[in-house]
Amino acid sequence: MAEEVQKVMNIPEFYAVTRGKVSVEELLPSFHFIDFDNNGTLDLLFDGKIFNVFHVFIFYKKENGYSLSIGEKGSIVWTNLPKEDNGLNFSVWKEGCCGDNINAFTQYVCISTNNTSYFNVASKSLVYRRTILPSVRIAKPVSFKIKETNVGYLRIEPLVDDEKMIAGKSGWKGNSVGMYPPKATGTIYAETKDSKGQFWYFVRMNNESGVYIHSNRFLTDEAKQLAGDKDLENCFTYGWIHSKDVILDNEE
Repeated sequence: MAEEVQKVMNIPEFYAVTRGKVSVEELLPSFHFIDFDNNGTLDLLFDGKIFNVFHVFIFYKKENGYSLSIGEKGSIVWTNLPKEDNGLNFSVWKEGCCGDNINAFTQYVCISTNNTSYFNVASKSLVYRRTILPSVRIAKPVSFKIKETNVGYLRIEPLVDDEKMIAGKSGWKGNSVGMYPPKATGTIYAETKDSKGQFWYFVRMNNESGVYIHSNRFLTDEAKQLAGDKDLENCFTYGWIHSKDVILDNEE
């Protein structure tokens, strides 16, 4: 392993992160052999900290050494087991830092074609800091849309609070992180009741072109950078929405 790691130390993108100040021995515990495209050759995966920042690197083994397949800040939080006709798929969680309000959750899939393998971003989602995540999910996700007479407010917790100040680099008043117009769509993954016995859904909203109403919170440079899209379209957002604002697809 140490001999193989030494071969990637000077790959420009990796060297730019280590700055030549981290030894092979220090990095070794975060390296793993993995055949990410199931071609019979062991590649290298790095998932760990460099200077207190989490990074993910995947190096593709070639006859004359290694090439960088992917390099990103964050940590792998889910992965499958590569097998025949099924390459490595994984998800990276990138926490906002230095007062940023937004975390990013990115899913990657391995594409193999014409003896070449690479990774594509399957989906990218934003999760605001302080969002309460459910401990139990429903058995099967349910699709829904915002009622034709409503505007759906996506919130960081299952309650309406338009007064509390949310601190951070781009602070705001209230626990709403976005507004969605009639017929905007999403998927329900969990549900809960508030103190008044009203139902809330934990959802992933689709930020589709022409559908998403941008709030000031999603016009910040930090959100644009994380989403990789100047308009934040084709990117999902997680949060809580009140059941009164939605209609389930199986209820239509």
